Amino acid sequence: MRGRRGDGTGHTPGARWGVVLVLAAGLLLPGCRREAPARAATPEEVRRGRGLFQRGQSPQGSPLTGLLGPERVELEGAVAACARCHGPSGRGSREGGVEVPDITPGSLQHARAVGLEDIEDRSRPAYTRAALLRAITEGRSASGRPLGVAMPRYVLTEADADALLGYLQTLDVAPDPGLSATTLTVGAALPLTGPLAPVGQEVQAVVRAMFEDVNARGGVFRRRLELVVEDDAALYAAAASSAGADATARLLERDVFALVASLRPATLASDARLEREGAPLVLPLPLEPGPPPDEGPVFFLYPEPSALARLAVQHLASTQAPRLRRQPLAVVHPGDAAGRAWWEAVRAEADRRELAPPLDWGLALEETEPGPAPFAVLYTGTSEGLALLVRTLAARAMKVPVFAPGALADPRRPELTQGQVTFLSPLGLGEHAPDLEALTAFMDRHGLKPGHTAFQLGAYAAARVFVEAVTRAGADLTRAGLQQQLESLRDFDTGVSPPVSFGVNRRVGVQGAQLATLEATGRLRAASDWISLSP
Repeated sequence: MRGRRGDGTGHTPGARWGVVLVLAAGLLLPGCRREAPARAATPEEVRRGRGLFQRGQSPQGSPLTGLLGPERVELEGAVAACARCHGPSGRGSREGGVEVPDITPGSLQHARAVGLEDIEDRSRPAYTRAALLRAITEGRSASGRPLGVAMPRYVLTEADADALLGYLQTLDVAPDPGLSATTLTVGAALPLTGPLAPVGQEVQAVVRAMFEDVNARGGVFRRRLELVVEDDAALYAAAASSAGADATARLLERDVFALVASLRPATLASDARLEREGAPLVLPLPLEPGPPPDEGPVFFLYPEPSALARLAVQHLASTQAPRLRRQPLAVVHPGDAAGRAWWEAVRAEADRRELAPPLDWGLALEETEPGPAPFAVLYTGTSEGLALLVRTLAARAMKVPVFAPGALADPRRPELTQGQVTFLSPLGLGEHAPDLEALTAFMDRHGLKPGHTAFQLGAYAAARVFVEAVTRAGADLTRAGLQQQLESLRDFDTGVSPPVSFGVNRRVGVQGAQLATLEATGRLRAASDWISLSP
């Protein structure tokens, strides 16, 4: 028998090719081996990753940090948030000739070939978890090429890396709380029992009626608006920091997407949780004055009283600066936080404009030693206190003008209707007054009766602003996307207020007021054109 010929190595040809195939497999398999499927992220990791992606901040408050460009310029917090460039849904965009890629799992988990119109080779294999982490922290694509200089190189702890990668896995499938394909759940913290129950119930009725109108038209991108209300009566029966008193926390535990028209003080302890979770609160109805923040998730309609004090000083300085450098303003205010904020606003604005230092008369004017008459008196407090101030000035024969917030215009006090008091009204008067025809038709259609009118108007404005911002955010809605749309709102007509504009560092929609006098009929009559509040 003829045996098979060998090659001098002692191996037959078949055996030799078997060895080659084994060696080739050993060399090729490491490159072709699929990475083990990434473990599913835990709910806590998704929550933490959502904060990093959308807001540049974890729920625990630690900021996201990125290094930009060859100079390694440090970005931190909101400016470093992935959503700022890739969009709240991660689907990318193209602005100013710069293409921001889609980073949803459906895009990253598939290889990219060279496009017919590509000028350069941007092909890449599918991203693995390791490759994605390298792209985020080192700025290298799945093919190993450097990413563009506009992509920050992020500094991540192991826990933050796990959270961010875990959240990126869910971009296509895990919406923000309160959001589904067919519903959008919105919360409101309102007193439904106790002395303020009539106000809370009227606000609830207005918002529900607005949502009913939207749902009757098919909702917003086929999502029905559902309102969930928690009773906040305990907030006014105990300190705001008392356990269980603040209904905002309970609403967030019920996974509402956002909040609208809550009745509350200007600031609350729960605002920190709104910030951590990125849940916008649209136009709360503040019962107690206080300075709103310049940024964050809470958006107000009207300026707080201390902003009106600044506006009064600005207005007087615009025409009477030479006299005001010689003759000071006087400030009358209670000793509470709102009163101190009023005084500080006048003092700071006078100092900024190099006017004479204002006189702090406190609230007990009748106990103040008579002295030279001020140029004008700026008052905050109560309508009763304002009437007492006018009588005291008359007793001292001080014929000086008095400026006060429009909320104190009470026709039951005749001293306020005699022309000595000028009120500062941000509501819009005369030719700037809103046309309430649409509101009247809305109220009639839903069988709503006038009650606590100021709060009903505020609720109507809040619902209008919320629906507009949600509509502009589009079908790929997120909390961060809603906040971005609120920040970009310009000159929006609520139908019941002057035009509303917000900004990245502007959380009060109406920035200005008019001077007004109070008629005996209770009507405020415009005494000036619109005065914009300077920064």
